[in-house]
Amino acid sequence: MMLPCPMLAAVEAEQAQAVQEFMFGAPWVLWLLLLVIPLALLRRRPGTMSGVVYPCVPFIAKYLRKPSTLAGRIGAVCLVLGTASLLLALARPQWRNEYQEQKVSGIDIMMVCDLSGSMASQDMVFQVTDNLGRTANRRVDRLTAAKAVMKNFIGGRPNDRIGLVAFAGKAKLCCPLTLDHGIVGYIIDQFYLATQDLFNGQVRPGYIQEDGTAIGTAIATAATRLNERTETKSKVIILVTDGASNMGSITPIEAAKQAAKLGIKIFTIAIGRDERISRYTADVDTFDEKTLKEIAHSTGGRYYRASSGAKLQKAFQIIDKLEKTDAKRRTIVSYDELFMYPLGLAALLLLLGTGLCFARPHPAP
Repeated sequence: MMLPCPMLAAVEAEQAQAVQEFMFGAPWVLWLLLLVIPLALLRRRPGTMSGVVYPCVPFIAKYLRKPSTLAGRIGAVCLVLGTASLLLALARPQWRNEYQEQKVSGIDIMMVCDLSGSMASQDMVFQVTDNLGRTANRRVDRLTAAKAVMKNFIGGRPNDRIGLVAFAGKAKLCCPLTLDHGIVGYIIDQFYLATQDLFNGQVRPGYIQEDGTAIGTAIATAATRLNERTETKSKVIILVTDGASNMGSITPIEAAKQAAKLGIKIFTIAIGRDERISRYTADVDTFDEKTLKEIAHSTGGRYYRASSGAKLQKAFQIIDKLEKTDAKRRTIVSYDELFMYPLGLAALLLLLGTGLCFARPHPAP
């Protein structure tokens, strides 16, 4: 089975977070607003004394006072407000826009999980802590351990596209490459093995009904989906299995060679203890470490032996450190000037105030 060669390129995902803040470019000018207060008070002081203090003709008295017209009062208010608006414009109000831009060169990762019957072996031990702080060892089956650690690994790769392939006697694409890691975790939760009812002897087929271990087919399936994305910088397959390949139309070594030509690295993880402790492993070969090591070596990946829950977690932690996402951050700051708005208002108010003041009638002589 030949797989077409990919085009080598990098993909960049951009994420930007914006923070907007109102500020003044010259805040010290705002202190000059204090001068507007005495200006507003002075406008209410009486004008100059009349020319005739004691008029001899009473009917002339009303013409000798400073007139207090509505136009005069509004004009003075407009001049005061116009002056305040002009000072606000000089203080340069503005919006400060700060962008945190992150450029990410993501990695495409295909998780390949073994769902053969031997994954039911309960030989994986995890150390757990209860509510009182006491630690204890908990024994679970291999599939449960693999599901928990894979989901934890996926949660730490938010910028990477992750897909999912399950295999037993045949391989099945469960989830294409996606940034929606929630759906990937949900599908992992749905993995289950074949079970047998001890009372009536009925067997419930597993998630993959054909039992066996088709490692080569699983690698080819994952590599084919990775190869569809030609713009990706780095492509990785993480293979979790507990057995030797005994099914499929392509051997694991041949599939690994084709993956290597596509620039795909394969990390292989042998999960479980290498011993025949259940009915599933009674008639099959145990780990084929030689093949798993050769798969990893030929593609530039690594082989890990996970005989316990802690070692399985450590294997994924090492892979997480080796396959780092290239993320670059930079801060972009821009300013939106707003001075034209108070400046326009100041011009309008000063023009209106001046006009009203000129229109104010003068006292009679």
